[in-house]
Amino acid sequence: MKMYLRSIVFVALLAVVACSPQKKEKESSNSEAFEKAQEEVKEQISGVVKEMPAPSEIPYLLMETGADFNESLLHNVKSVGNYSQNNEAAVNLGVYATDVAYLSAYEKSQKALNYITEIRPLADQLALSGSFDPKTVERFEANLSNTDSLAMIVNEAINNADDHLRKTDRPKVAALLLAGSFIEGLYIATALVENYPNELPDEARSLILIPLVDVIIKQEEPLIDLIELLKGVDQDDYISTLITDLEVLKAEYKKLNVQKLMDEGRGNELLKDEALDNITNQMGKIRDDVTG
Repeated sequence: MKMYLRSIVFVALLAVVACSPQKKEKESSNSEAFEKAQEEVKEQISGVVKEMPAPSEIPYLLMETGADFNESLLHNVKSVGNYSQNNEAAVNLGVYATDVAYLSAYEKSQKALNYITEIRPLADQLALSGSFDPKTVERFEANLSNTDSLAMIVNEAINNADDHLRKTDRPKVAALLLAGSFIEGLYIATALVENYPNELPDEARSLILIPLVDVIIKQEEPLIDLIELLKGVDQDDYISTLITDLEVLKAEYKKLNVQKLMDEGRGNELLKDEALDNITNQMGKIRDDVTG
């Protein structure tokens, strides 16, 4: 699918080149080819989007490992007013959406509700008020005791925002929204491993940390999908820098000797793997950069 996405983009570029003044007789057919290629690109981007984890996926996987909640990892909701550029606003709306899911997964429902209320200006800035409107807040408030329902509401809000952005021909904003959501989930997962208390006995610590590392490992494919998604939209300096940083992260994933260690029954050695430390450090850098 990834090779096909690149091929479609290449076809679209060829269509643009073909529409030269020297070939006016072919302009009509080339224009049709270009439009068709554009539509195919959009369809392929939609396919990648569907493979990306929902905002609630990583937080709920973390909760299921038995890892303790760590409030210090949340992005400060008071920073909402710092993002005047749409690129920054889109990424951080995704970041906050995952924070809401993280709070909800650990039954910090009232604080999650506060976050939904506070991030409304970002939604307004991006003309996405319908995804975080008073009805969404009311639904969230009515389901504070039901974590599954809260996850569904958060996911629906982001899906509605993404759908609206693509329908209004704003795939770049949609891609950044999903990027922010993914980045925050993986950041929380890596930071939990890095900061997990050392005073626990090794066996008890491993029982928590190995499943956490497994959550991190399983984000390699979504990471690759995210990079392809960002490459498929209009490029600017912000997106180019983000892609470069994510490519560094992808390279670190390739250094993990997961299968070899698992085959040899030495999965606990993943906790000491230098590549895992590098993934954690790069993830912290990316998150710092996007939240500013």
